[in-house]
Amino acid sequence: MTATIEDIFVEEPPIVFVLSDARGKTASGVVEAAASQFVDDIVIIKQLGNVRDINMVTEYLDANMTENAQVAVFHTIVDRNLRREIRRELDARGIPSVDLLGPAITIISTLTGEEPVYETGRRTTVKIENA
Repeated sequence: MTATIEDIFVEEPPIVFVLSDARGKTASGVVEAAASQFVDDIVIIKQLGNVRDINMVTEYLDANMTENAQVAVFHTIVDRNLRREIRRELDARGIPSVDLLGPAITIISTLTGEEPVYETGRRTTVKIENA
């Protein structure tokens, strides 16, 4: 039996980039939970924390992407302007992305009538009730 091109070139798993303006634990946890619903090593997760500007993101993507790699980005960025810049950059590159924090902030602001403080890495006390 002769080897086919598909046998010779093993396809790499897709890469999921996790971007955060803090440590990245929240975004990584969500991506790991989603990936755990599939076979082991279904994706490669690459994480960049302490994102401060769009240049960090573009340099990171340029250094960590390979040609023809399937990629997606999940992010937890507090700063609205930086989120917008990231979304524009990813759209320009044709990279699908999920903003894990922005919509949640918007909904909680709408529910409470309060404006968010937009402080990176901020933790506060919330009441969580279990059934």
